[in-house]
Amino acid sequence: MASIKLTVGLEMLGEARMGEYDSATGLLHKILNNVVASPEEPKFRKLRSSNAKISAMLATRGVRAVLIGVGFVEEGEFLTLPAEAPIEAVQEGITRLTAQANERSAMEANAKEAEQARRKDSEKENEEERKRMRMGISDDAAARKEPGWSAKAAGVKGGRDITSCSDIGIGNSGGG
Repeated sequence: MASIKLTVGLEMLGEARMGEYDSATGLLHKILNNVVASPEEPKFRKLRSSNAKISAMLATRGVRAVLIGVGFVEEGEFLTLPAEAPIEAVQEGITRLTAQANERSAMEANAKEAEQARRKDSEKENEEERKRMRMGISDDAAARKEPGWSAKAAGVKGGRDITSCSDIGIGNSGGG
């Protein structure tokens, strides 16, 4: 039963946002490591849920289930690990929590790599567009130096030169 609670707790905890996950798991690791390092020390086996840091940690989805999954029980405002509770369950919790943290780190690193590759591709496309535009500008500059070149308005039928406002319809009396 404890293993199911631990599994469910880890799944819920895995859905937490990165900052929330990091702060909750940091304290959770410390608590569980203290229990494993000093299993006979009663102060490491009792958590006051009204304590500000413990309360903030417990507010993260899945943390309470992880603690219950490794053997803690709720007694009023305390979460207590009974003296007869096996330390192996706590060690399993540490191991699985560490594995989950490593997996999240790897996923985050992969996401960063993918984003960097996307940005690099985008920058390459932008550089190609700039290169194409520079080529067009240099072609235009070369064309202007040719004899007989004259400016023409884009989209004007027949490519006539613009010589006056009336050529584009300004100043004509429309009768209104």
